[in-house]
Amino acid sequence: MSSFAPSTCSPNHCTTDASWKGRAGGIGYVTSDGRYGLRSRRPGRSDPTGQARVLVSELRAVEFLLTAYESPPIGMTVLVDSRSALTYLHGWQGGHTSAMPTGYDLRARRAGATPTLVRLAALVAWRRDLSFRHVKAHDHHALNEAADSLAHMARRRVEEPFDPYPRAQSLVAAFLREWHAARPGLTIG
Repeated sequence: MSSFAPSTCSPNHCTTDASWKGRAGGIGYVTSDGRYGLRSRRPGRSDPTGQARVLVSELRAVEFLLTAYESPPIGMTVLVDSRSALTYLHGWQGGHTSAMPTGYDLRARRAGATPTLVRLAALVAWRRDLSFRHVKAHDHHALNEAADSLAHMARRRVEEPFDPYPRAQSLVAAFLREWHAARPGLTIG
């Protein structure tokens, strides 16, 4: 269990990230209250290729974060290091929910499930209290570095099976200590 219990401070800042190398991908998120997640994937038949694959994964990471909560906290700020993803998130908040990345397949998924980005666009349009901001990648931003590390771990797990959670828990705790140390006055566990 992380030393930052979800109830000790508001999850007002969150970061997401994605990682692709060859035929292996990973996404991750970290919140300032200590929640985190990582997920691995191989490209599917409905996935776009090239830069669009990375963009779709960046957006999937945001959906992964927002659906980790029964209802995302009011006023949550999500930091993303992809300006392209940020453009879609802001567009969806403005009601342009039909705009999707080039090559993104809108056909129903297995068992008739709605495509992830269609669900995300609807959620973002409905939750206008969410704030999406850019954070520069690889610029020593503690939460972004943690999300990046989780996405890399998830990607590596595709080709070299291992249990990433003990390492992820320690990594997230270390980055959160750095994050909270830079913000005196926040309550932490």
